[in-house]
Amino acid sequence: MISLVSTILNDKAGALLLFIDLEKQSRFPDEMVVVDGGSQDGTWEFLLQRVNTLPFPLRPIQINGANVSHGRNQAIEAAQGEWIVTTDFGCRLDPLWIEKLVSPYEQDRTIQIVTGSWKINHSEIHSPAAWAEWALAHGEIGMVATPTCLASTRSIAFHKSVWSEFGKYPEDLSLAGDDAIFSLWMVSSKKRIAAAPEAICTWHRFDKLSSYFKESKRNFLGCGEALFFLNFGLKTGIQSALELLSLLALCLLSHPLSLLFFILIWTKRFLKWGKALRFLIETEHWSIGKGIRLLPWIIAFDVGTRWIGIRGYWQGFLQGFWRCRNTRSLLSRLQIPRW
Repeated sequence: MISLVSTILNDKAGALLLFIDLEKQSRFPDEMVVVDGGSQDGTWEFLLQRVNTLPFPLRPIQINGANVSHGRNQAIEAAQGEWIVTTDFGCRLDPLWIEKLVSPYEQDRTIQIVTGSWKINHSEIHSPAAWAEWALAHGEIGMVATPTCLASTRSIAFHKSVWSEFGKYPEDLSLAGDDAIFSLWMVSSKKRIAAAPEAICTWHRFDKLSSYFKESKRNFLGCGEALFFLNFGLKTGIQSALELLSLLALCLLSHPLSLLFFILIWTKRFLKWGKALRFLIETEHWSIGKGIRLLPWIIAFDVGTRWIGIRGYWQGFLQGFWRCRNTRSLLSRLQIPRW
């Protein structure tokens, strides 16, 4: 039995789109369990309306105040299937997504986990902030599934016993990081993992620059709370501190060495922004003038997401000492890599 699980909070539009995609699937789940964290925008009522209108059973559960990890755990706990498929509201699903994601398990019952792919549609990039992200990544935003990839809950399937052995998603993290911990563990514990690269989920990106800043803080806050991805916290943290120090020195000190210090520290950034601009001109066929007009957005995106991400990481690092002891103990017990 295949159980599709997800969580939602105040996203009626996302629910509408996901149900449209699910109705077009070449293979339906045997049930879908959705935990609503206490929506106030009509999402919960919309879920109730769709209970008897989908080509598969929908079982909505409302738990006011539930964070994402608690919602995921409760959805999986309530699921009747032994094979769990997860995705996120706000994503769009290829019509073959479920079929491709469960196929490896149905062909080989010793498979414990199947990773799926995700991507961003080029046609959905419209705002300057979204173009800045696209340019900085040279259009390579997404993940093609492999057995050792850092799989996301937006496109993954696993046997329910694996989730139980893991100890369920850690619930003491503020907002994010639980699925990354699960992915690190599933690879390091050498589970039987198969990849389904053709199980494609499309991830929606934001229009506003502030939304990317919030996402960066949220993601790295969870990493700091759990005390993993230490290479980001230390390496990127030191680099960001040097950048800020060199900028202050340039502004406050009228000395040739301050200018030299600034150039040495920021050269890597300058080259990165130049390559992003070149990508837009050569690959996206933008005019030079149009590319230069986007340059401030590229700079703001790159500097802002890194500095805000670092601040979130070290904020999480500190508050994790009293708020996230269970997660940190879980990482130690399961010997999950912290770097």
